[in-house]
Amino acid sequence: MRIIVLGLCLFTTFSSFGQTPYESRTSNDQALMRVVSKTVQNWFQLEATLEAVNESTLSAQTGGRINEILFDVNDVVEKGNLLIQLRDKTQKAALKRATAQLNQFKAEDDARQLEFNRSLALYKQGSLSKGKMDTLKAQAASSAAAVKAASALQEQAQEQFNYTQIYAPYSGIVKALHVQVGESVSVGSKLMTGLSLDQLRAVAHIPQRLAAQISHLDEFQILHNKQVIASQKVTVFPYADAENHSFKVRVNISAQGLNLFPGMWVKLNIPVGSKKMMSIPESAIIKNGELSAVYVKSQDENALLRQVRLGQHLSGKGVNGQVEVLAGLREREQIYVHAYKVLATQGLQK
Repeated sequence: MRIIVLGLCLFTTFSSFGQTPYESRTSNDQALMRVVSKTVQNWFQLEATLEAVNESTLSAQTGGRINEILFDVNDVVEKGNLLIQLRDKTQKAALKRATAQLNQFKAEDDARQLEFNRSLALYKQGSLSKGKMDTLKAQAASSAAAVKAASALQEQAQEQFNYTQIYAPYSGIVKALHVQVGESVSVGSKLMTGLSLDQLRAVAHIPQRLAAQISHLDEFQILHNKQVIASQKVTVFPYADAENHSFKVRVNISAQGLNLFPGMWVKLNIPVGSKKMMSIPESAIIKNGELSAVYVKSQDENALLRQVRLGQHLSGKGVNGQVEVLAGLREREQIYVHAYKVLATQGLQK
């Protein structure tokens, strides 16, 4: 009974400023719109969690001691920035040795190739036997192969030396540090975790009963603070979770300038057919606690306040900024678009 009495009191509050007739005018402040039913996209809304598309943990690809860490947790880094420097004396020595060995084999190969070319001319003149020529040819091929092998070892040593410097693979922020200066690491040791805030994706689970109804993946929407964010890429996993029998979905979005971060909750709108409904702009609604009302144009050209029951806020082509009306209005009735301006005018007339 207490709840009923409270509701009646709130409705009386609406009545106190709303039932006084208002003479309709044709100014922009009293713009009218006719309420009609329209067919709109039907959405099924889910809670979704944001996660970074690019989030990775960098690991050591060579052994050594941590000489320097140039960024700390929460620091912003640009793609290509040097993050961690390992002690590189061993790798640098191995690179010098491999480079020297390569130069040695190149010099030997140059001499072998020169001797082979000279001997080839003598062989054509008949001054050199075929057996000697075959030997020189084999030696030239062997020296060329030695150069290739030394070049591969030099590339390997260069790669090991490069591993002593860890660079940022993309722009983002440092999420966690797993080592400190002075620690020794081996191949596979975790060094640093980072993520990018530019590309995020919303992750949710679609009930099994709706999985077969999804047809337009490009129409998925993300809602945050009444802002509609279009999807860039939608991935619906082609198998159900064994425990809850739902289908996982990932919706990629561009988060630049939206103040969104991994771990936040957002709303995910999934298109599931269409429905017929009435909707009105938010500017036509007057709020008083939990109650909502609109100004309706009566037959005698007056503006009367009428309580309505509202549904969800709509988003999509042609309905952005509008609210679903569940009860309180009839088809073809006219309402005032700017309800608070009508309310202010009524107050002045009183």
